[in-house]
Amino acid sequence: MDLPAKLHQDQLARIKNTVRKTYDSFKHNYDRYNEYKRFVYESSLRPEDITLLTTLSKPQLEFNILEAYASRLVGEFSKQQPDISISADDQYSADPQLISLVEAHLRHEMTDSKNHHTKIEVYKDLLSGGFSVAKIVTEYANPMSFDQVIKFERVYDPTLCGFDQLARYSHKGDGRFCFELFPMSKEEFEDKFEDIDLTGVSFSRSFSGFNWSYLNDTTPTLLVCDYYEKKKKKVQIVKLSNGKVLRMKEYKKLQEIWEDITQIPGIIGKPRLTELETICRYRIIDNLVIEYEETDFTMFPLVFFDGNSVLVKTPKNGNVRQITRPYFYHAKGAQKLKNYAGISWANEIENIVQHKVIISKEALPKEDVWLQAYKDVQKPSNYVYNA
Repeated sequence: MDLPAKLHQDQLARIKNTVRKTYDSFKHNYDRYNEYKRFVYESSLRPEDITLLTTLSKPQLEFNILEAYASRLVGEFSKQQPDISISADDQYSADPQLISLVEAHLRHEMTDSKNHHTKIEVYKDLLSGGFSVAKIVTEYANPMSFDQVIKFERVYDPTLCGFDQLARYSHKGDGRFCFELFPMSKEEFEDKFEDIDLTGVSFSRSFSGFNWSYLNDTTPTLLVCDYYEKKKKKVQIVKLSNGKVLRMKEYKKLQEIWEDITQIPGIIGKPRLTELETICRYRIIDNLVIEYEETDFTMFPLVFFDGNSVLVKTPKNGNVRQITRPYFYHAKGAQKLKNYAGISWANEIENIVQHKVIISKEALPKEDVWLQAYKDVQKPSNYVYNA
């Protein structure tokens, strides 16, 4: 554990409380994400539906009409070129060729061969889950390189990410914080963080609510959280005669080291106060802040991809909630109707021979071999009764 992390241990309780509250407030969307993912790609029959069909002696059949449509949309999307447009903040001073180069570079980085089909996976999340999350990462070009490259990829699990509830932009970049949780086995964690002591971490089988550590089958697992937070600081800035803008401290330092024969650029107008944001990253576990750094990001590295959400006000308390809706949100009823109609049709075929016989009780034969014809009406047989 590095020194900056030790200096921020007092922030652990506040961060954990923020993560838990944010996760709980968005839990209804996480549950809907998992529900529709299973409904479209795994099974459109719930366990209670299977129990009811078993009780009614009806076939447990499914007639999925959603996944094929989703696959067609994904196939069409895979042939589309990313819609990227780069423009200059100052069109008079910008080089047009540089703008074209940056645009072409971004298109190259967003191709499937560079990011493990990230855009396809995000699109599938929007169709079946209602939202997705991607992140910007920096890493070395290869194991023997000192050059870092910027990449973007889908997070491990969008339902393990959270954003400020007060954020209103679709990408959530205007919020105060965001976080990503990723599970890690105890053995893997100890290999990666050799100097971290996990003696105080309890691994239990309780899955009620939100747990920082738990037993996955028999594997001790803990959640590691990357928590990003904006810290604002007021500074005084000045504009120089050459058009550049510097902090007042930077300008005074420049005056001290200025050795050019030309005169140092003067200040135009009056200095003013501004508010600068620094995005800080805390990496925490259940009982410890294990890393802290002030990043170079100007925006959060986690980007929320909104499908077709709406803001709904709760009648009881007036709180506004974001409801994320998958593409197939209103197709669930149609899928259930299709299943019901198909199961009923299959059940009708299965029981197509149904004799309707009325016979008095005392006329029923006593021998089981003759009585079986009354019990199994679908098997061809002769009715024998006592006259």
